[in-house]
Formats: sequence, C-alpha cells, structure tokens
Amino acid sequence: MSQEALSTEITVRFGYPYTHAQISHIETGKSTPAVNIVTAIAEILQVEFEVGGCKIGKRAGESVGQLTLMPQQLSFPFDVEHTFSSAILKLTALPENSVSLQAVFQRRSLKPLQTIDAVGIKKISG
Repeated sequence: MSQEALSTEITVRFGYPYTHAQISHIETGKSTPAVNIVTAIAEILQVEFEVGGCKIGKRAGESVGQLTLMPQQLSFPFDVEHTFSSAILKLTALPENSVSLQAVFQRRSLKPLQTIDAVGIKKISG
C-alpha cells in the first residue's frame, strides 16, 4: 500500500487527518506516531505490532481503532515505595505537571539487577 493510500485510509476510516509525509516520517524514523495512529495502521494493514512487549493489532471481531476501557485501573500513591517480587517502584510528583519514576528490578536473591530513573512530562493546556 502506498503512503498516500494509507494516509487517506487513516483519514477516511478513522477521522484522523494524516498525510503521506507523516507516514514517510514514521517509516524513516523521523517521528513517532501516537498510539491511535499505530492502531489504525495495524487495522488497515491487518497486521500486529509489538511495542515494548505490548501487542497492537486486531483481535477477531474487534476494532483496534477504538480504545476499550479496562475493568480496573492500577494506581500508585506518590512518594511511597511499592515492593513487588521482582521490583521496587516509587513515583514522585514534580513541579510543572511532571512525574518521576524510580524502578529497581531485582533477581530472586534481592540484589539490584537494574535501576531506572525516568521523568515524564505532561503538558496540560488550558
């Protein structure tokens, strides 16, 4: 399928105005698409993508282009260490709508295997 045909299909079927130039930028790694665009592409091309261990694709009888609400949402209070069998997680709220995540992954011997510190920023428009 050409970039032009794919971008038209995304726009017509899902209502996301998308251009062939944007498809080109995804293919060349110049930009990263939003999850709704990835799910639209997966449905149009009838393929499945694996991103970070999560599969994005069409399940029999379901539309991938629409999000499905999960029955329960996992949440963690801020500034508390949450201990699991293989990891310790801590979320900290930071100024300007950002969140810090610290994760220490452990082996069964409880020796640290890997430590991850990440800061994600979410802009809230008003």
